[in-house]
Amino acid sequence: MKYFLFTLFASLFANTANLHANFILSGKIIDSIEHTPIEFANIVILSPKDSTFVSGTITDEEGYFKIDKLEQKEYILKISFIGYNSYFKNIILRSDINNLEDIMLAPSAKMLNEIVVTPKEVPFKLTGNSGLIANVSTSLLNSVGTANDVIQRMPGIIVTDNNISVLGKGNPIIYVNNRRLNDNQELERIESSEISTIELLTNPGAKYDASGRAVLIIKTKKKQNGFSFQITERLRQAAYLGDNENVNIAYSTSNLNLFASYYHLYGKMKTNEKEYIRVTSDNLWEHDLESPYKYTNDIQQINLGLDWNINDKHAVGGQYQYYFQSSRNWADIKGKSVLNSSFYDEYIANSFIKEKPYKHIVNAFYKGSYNNRFSLQIDLDYIKNHGRRDQNTEEVSNMENRIVNTLSQSDYDLYAMKMTNNYKSTIGLLEFGGEYNNISGSGFMLNPEGYTKNNIYTTNEQKAAAFINYSKEIGGFGLTAGLRYEYTHIKATQDSIKTTKTNQIYNALYPSFSIAKNIEDVQLSLRTTKRVQRPNFSDLNGNTIYLNRFLLQTGNPYLKKVDIFDMNIQANYKMFYINVGYTYEKNPITFTQKEEDNSESIILAVDNFPKYQELNIISNFSHEIGRWYPNYTIGIRAPFFSVDYLDRSETYNKTDLSFRAYNDFTLPYNFILSLNFSYQSNFSYYLMDMRHYEKIDLGLRKSFFENRLKLNLEIRDVFNWVKEGNVMKVNNVYFDQYKKRETRYGQLTITYLFNNYKKKYRGSNAAKDDINRF
Repeated sequence: MKYFLFTLFASLFANTANLHANFILSGKIIDSIEHTPIEFANIVILSPKDSTFVSGTITDEEGYFKIDKLEQKEYILKISFIGYNSYFKNIILRSDINNLEDIMLAPSAKMLNEIVVTPKEVPFKLTGNSGLIANVSTSLLNSVGTANDVIQRMPGIIVTDNNISVLGKGNPIIYVNNRRLNDNQELERIESSEISTIELLTNPGAKYDASGRAVLIIKTKKKQNGFSFQITERLRQAAYLGDNENVNIAYSTSNLNLFASYYHLYGKMKTNEKEYIRVTSDNLWEHDLESPYKYTNDIQQINLGLDWNINDKHAVGGQYQYYFQSSRNWADIKGKSVLNSSFYDEYIANSFIKEKPYKHIVNAFYKGSYNNRFSLQIDLDYIKNHGRRDQNTEEVSNMENRIVNTLSQSDYDLYAMKMTNNYKSTIGLLEFGGEYNNISGSGFMLNPEGYTKNNIYTTNEQKAAAFINYSKEIGGFGLTAGLRYEYTHIKATQDSIKTTKTNQIYNALYPSFSIAKNIEDVQLSLRTTKRVQRPNFSDLNGNTIYLNRFLLQTGNPYLKKVDIFDMNIQANYKMFYINVGYTYEKNPITFTQKEEDNSESIILAVDNFPKYQELNIISNFSHEIGRWYPNYTIGIRAPFFSVDYLDRSETYNKTDLSFRAYNDFTLPYNFILSLNFSYQSNFSYYLMDMRHYEKIDLGLRKSFFENRLKLNLEIRDVFNWVKEGNVMKVNNVYFDQYKKRETRYGQLTITYLFNNYKKKYRGSNAAKDDINRF
């Protein structure tokens, strides 16, 4: 079927390949005072008849731009960048390739004192590598708040409690100016007004880790030289008051960037959970549990770094991050058990959990441009990750009283290196390179009372990869083909004599291919890739976590990797966007439940299943209508998955329908009002049936003092509608869970910026997706 779709799509392109000539306009934008390249300047082609938008792009790190697929006629060239005077020029394309002389952009007398919006430019467009790009700086997206607020407005992305997921793809890898994020909390520290573009790749190419099924690339604007700082205070009020402080300090010259930041987050929240468990075997067990709990979270992060241009060809940099977290969880559990329809036991329990993880991250890079054609980048990483979890549970019941104490600890070290080479020529762009990383760790799990097994373990993983990616425009078609090879060796031992539990070697090739074409105002692309999902380290170890006397959680050292095949067709027409995707997973990994040795307890574990398939459709409408800026997204996901339950096949095929309506209104005195609505239907997610929800959010924001002071007042889930829950039926276990979190809260954000500078760091993490597997 997928080969038929590919042939049909390619034929459609071929029939229109020669309808329009392909004229190219290129040039370079330079600061008229410092004579340095201007990165992320907005290049717009307008019609001379009515000044309507024809095409556009942004400049790269060297100030270059290129716009193709133009006709041989007259246009208006507009170049703009915040802090500079706009540049206009009438041009006539006379040959296939039109290279302009260097264009000098002059700084303006002062920064604009309010938000800059260019309504005629649509916020979302397809890119040449089949990605979807949001032009943040030239749309109202530049005023919505933080990077998180922008990301959740992109088609197909869902943001909940700092968790970011892409419909049908899971959690994306995120880069900011080529540096990979280790913690999504950093997105709350990036103001939307500092962002130039955000690009979403739903089928990343060969140069990205094969375990990344989606990639988000955030580019920030280049700012003025000199000293700068930014301070943000965020207050969050629900049942308890939480606070969030963030301070960024930077000093920049034309060649050197020094930056430091401190981040602190404190929050206290409460949640209520209810669970019903039925185990059908020789006996029929039924358990009703209610677990209201409170938890606090205290996070601190320090960041220091530099980025130095040695000259116009070579740059180096380094960065150090320290992350510390302290969390506490108090739960009061009430439970009742029924055996074969007769009362068996009642119990109450008090549980206290304390966790204190920390992380040291060191990253360094070198970037060199040896001529106009060849460049390379080398990235080095060292990460030390420490985790510790203490749990104390006291249970009182009619049958047995228990005191359960557990202590678990893990320590991991990661060393990684990556080299990426770019070679540009008349025959196309060739990207190639390789990477290597080594992850070694050890840990233990202790329970002196004997309710879970004590465990000592070690883990070691070595991974080497090589990739090559080629892209070229041929006859109006944008073609990209890539191939990635990965070798992975995972070894894990258990107990003090280091008995081998896992010893797996993987060798695999991961191809990718895309084709793109513009037909008048319609952008089309087709992309297909093969990816992989490797088990998290917490899933591989044999630790058994004691949740309560009826629920245990354990890992699985025998997990296999998941092979994933993705195909996406995308189309964009002015304010409309649609993406149709298909996914096939071999040996998918998901949570499952099983009875523990014919007892009253069940075990929550992870396991491989034979296969999983999914069809998904994402459509978006975004446009300016007077003072109203609607951004509406509809998502449809149809899964195909089945498991065994009570000697029969149980299907999980409920279609996922989601609708998100973001509405921004520009009011007098430059206030901006947001009224947002979200709806999520009942749907199946692997072997869980999830419950529906809907919510309404309100927001009001305004900037003062030439954009230096920003206030943003929000009320999330105004009517407190969001309630979560899932039902799981697998093996001989029926599990029904209901959860109510504090989804309704008010939030006030106050941000003050001096010199409005955002640090620029061009390093990228060599470790890629492996960091998150800790």
